[in-house]
Amino acid sequence: MPAMLEPYLTELNLIPGDMTTSAGGLLFLLLLTTFAESLAVVGLLVPGIAILIGLTVLAPELGISPWTWWVVGTMGAFLGDSTSFWLGRCAQGRLHHWRFFQKHPDWLAHSHEFFTRYGVWSIAFGRFIGPLRPLVPAVAGASAMPTSSFLLANTLSSPAWAAAYLLPIYWLGERAALHFSHASVVMLVLGGFVLAVLFMLWLKRRRF
Repeated sequence: MPAMLEPYLTELNLIPGDMTTSAGGLLFLLLLTTFAESLAVVGLLVPGIAILIGLTVLAPELGISPWTWWVVGTMGAFLGDSTSFWLGRCAQGRLHHWRFFQKHPDWLAHSHEFFTRYGVWSIAFGRFIGPLRPLVPAVAGASAMPTSSFLLANTLSSPAWAAAYLLPIYWLGERAALHFSHASVVMLVLGGFVLAVLFMLWLKRRRF
């Protein structure tokens, strides 16, 4: 199935074709995507969920275990949030001077309001809310949240996020490969891409 899905994924310019045919390449793409999905500002611009759907459906066919897939996804999410926190800490009171936030000041305002309301819990809760996921850690860093508190919340929520977002799709891909034709699986993957992108666009238009 990977060889058949590859032309569709590369045609969408979402996944480099030469990296979807090996377990190592696919795991690297997973790490990169989950990192970018949680990275300040970048996570708002990259169709991370759509890419994760395509990658995760391919994983069972390449012999990657759900345990390995979950661990690598957890690492990417943890590193992405940690980097965002560090960027916010470096920016401190200058976060609103970033060009992106100058164009979208309400996004920063909503993230700061969310952080103020939930405190350390905002790191865990915000991870499951698309538009907030890449922003709240940066706001927490800029707001001088203790590093120990952030690391605790990040350590606990990263595996929970990876389990909730990746494992159901993994098992769906595993069952689809067993019970559906190749053409049906292709349609499922492409349909997942479209739905994920449309959902992300809807969230961005709502602006939280």
